[in-house]
Parts: sequence; C-alpha cells; structure tokens
Amino acid sequence: MKNSIKVKVDFLNEYLKNNNLSESEFAKTIGVAHSTVNRVINGKRNPGGKFITGVLSNYSDLKFEQVFTYIIELPKGNKTA
Repeated sequence: MKNSIKVKVDFLNEYLKNNNLSESEFAKTIGVAHSTVNRVINGKRNPGGKFITGVLSNYSDLKFEQVFTYIIELPKGNKTA
C-alpha cells in the first residue's frame, strides 16, 4: 500500500499562467529548485514537504485542496465500496 500526494497539474499550470509566473519564479518563491517544480508538473516526481509547505506558506490565496490531491492505494485484492 502506497499513499501519495499529487499536484493538480492543470490547476497549477493555470494558476502560474494567470499570475504571470514562470516555473523558475515559482520555484524561487517556494524555496525549491526549478528542476523540482518541472519534475512535479511533468509527473516525474511527487511534491515533497518543502514543496507543499513552500506553496501554502507563500501563496496565501491557495488552499491545499486546490493544488494537491491525496491518493490512497489499497492493497491488492481490496475493493472500494
């Protein structure tokens, strides 16, 4: 069983576009490398604690539920109701 937090990529891309923010500017503001932001947006890695904390503490207009989703994977053989 592996649970993970994922970024709502469409929402984040739209937010960056609407606020005229580049990935580099966004990365600098939240305190991570540009490559980290790029990998998260392209689905090559999940956001870590620093990424999540950086977003929520530097962008007070964003809420966790808007930007992130929590994925719960059940062990094989289990089914959802």
